[in-house]
Amino acid sequence: MKARQALFAKQLTWLQDTNWWQMLGYAWVVFVFGRMAAYAMPDTARALLDKPLLMLPLLLLVAKDLAGIPDFSRRMRQVARKGTPWSARLGATLPPEFLAFIKLGHAMRQGFLAWVRRQPHPARPAGTLLTYTERGAYSTVLGIAVFSACIELPLDAAIASIFIDEPRVRAILHVCSLFSAATILMWVVADRWMVRGAKGHVLTGDALDLSIGARGSGVIPLSAIAGCDNVTEKPEQWCKRHGVARRDTVTVSPFDAPNVVLRLRPEAPVTITIYQMASPAPAYVFLYLDRPELLGAAVRRANEE
Repeated sequence: MKARQALFAKQLTWLQDTNWWQMLGYAWVVFVFGRMAAYAMPDTARALLDKPLLMLPLLLLVAKDLAGIPDFSRRMRQVARKGTPWSARLGATLPPEFLAFIKLGHAMRQGFLAWVRRQPHPARPAGTLLTYTERGAYSTVLGIAVFSACIELPLDAAIASIFIDEPRVRAILHVCSLFSAATILMWVVADRWMVRGAKGHVLTGDALDLSIGARGSGVIPLSAIAGCDNVTEKPEQWCKRHGVARRDTVTVSPFDAPNVVLRLRPEAPVTITIYQMASPAPAYVFLYLDRPELLGAAVRRANEE
């Protein structure tokens, strides 16, 4: 009985720690592999298993939704006070990740318009610049994204011409494909404009000002950092080796694997915004820096004072 309870608690924790975007990705993978398995089955087996395979992705999403009931109840209690705007009440019914995604889309559109209008970048605080694009894979990843978006159009057109005979349906698919590619290119341009404008994180006299455009930001006082360690392995492996739960970590990096981890003091609360969702920073913050030794030296000096 205790073993079952422990297993249930472990599965519930996994569902709560997995955000909605990860869960949607898992559901999509299950759907794709389920369709591939269904096509490979004999007709008799397909007739029996086709619908259950279609239900598996939905079951994942339902399980995630049910696991979020305590958080949903907490949000509804917060907006139950008299005088709360209806927009706040409506927003409380949705998972925070969905609202953050809407904000992220708006921020990306604003960044794209700022690039079109050639507006100046927002001013950053004075201090030591800790870059993360000079030695990292940021430009490479953006190039791959642009290439993928451009190659998607002829591929989608060829696939639609082969498998779809209805001209109207093909036209709709072509429009959707064009919209998808245009959206990807817009996000790439906006992200590059904002990240290039940020230039990196800024180490001031008393704080670390984080910024990776619209995808991450925050200010961590140096007094709130208990230590700064180099990371030479994947965050999952580091967490396993140090006995740290993944829910107690957050990663602030454009695309590269982190090479630094900050250990924050529990008595000094810090707020970090990731993909437009602000939340209290966990105990460990993973970063990628071109020159991590600069941050390490600053943290050591702050702790010695």
